[in-house]
Amino acid sequence: MKIKNYTPTKGFIWILLLIIFIAWLVYKCVPLTEKDQDALIHSNMERERIRLAEEFDSYTQEDFARLPKFDSRKYFLIKRSGRFWLIPREYQGDSGFKIRWPTDVNKLLAKKWKNDFDRDYAFNVFMYSPQYYNRTTDYWGRKIYNNASCQPKPYVGKFKWNGVLVRIYDSYHRNIKDEQYLDVCLTALKILNEEVKEIYFVN
Repeated sequence: MKIKNYTPTKGFIWILLLIIFIAWLVYKCVPLTEKDQDALIHSNMERERIRLAEEFDSYTQEDFARLPKFDSRKYFLIKRSGRFWLIPREYQGDSGFKIRWPTDVNKLLAKKWKNDFDRDYAFNVFMYSPQYYNRTTDYWGRKIYNNASCQPKPYVGKFKWNGVLVRIYDSYHRNIKDEQYLDVCLTALKILNEEVKEIYFVN
């Protein structure tokens, strides 16, 4: 038994095209509700915000050629808020750097913290350009990214440093004491202030 292939007629194709055209016309001509308008405006603003943030965070080969030479075995380069930063490779992480708990905290703050396991686990320290965020306060009007680094609660791990937004995440969602988490934050701040270097165009 042979199965015949169906070939649409010209009339069918024209009707289909007409339906598509009418649907497009209705979409374009029927006024949006206030809710739809707000959603469209918000969507456009969000796209523009992300575009600007990417522009502030990305660099070209031409940019790289204009920067001073550095040892890529010791440092990696990121761009945030339109500025260039070198971060030590030993802390390399996604979108910023990592802190090993408790090893890095003990080394940099001269502490003697211990965990319940024989190995370190990581805290990710993300660095964002302010263009990523259009919300600067929480529901109660408190600043989410406080200029007072590592203070106060509940935003110990969220602060603003040299125009860059910093946020600390526990990679493994382990519970640690408030005092320990504060030391993680202070370690991040010490790395930012003493080991992260800003570089500038030289030509």
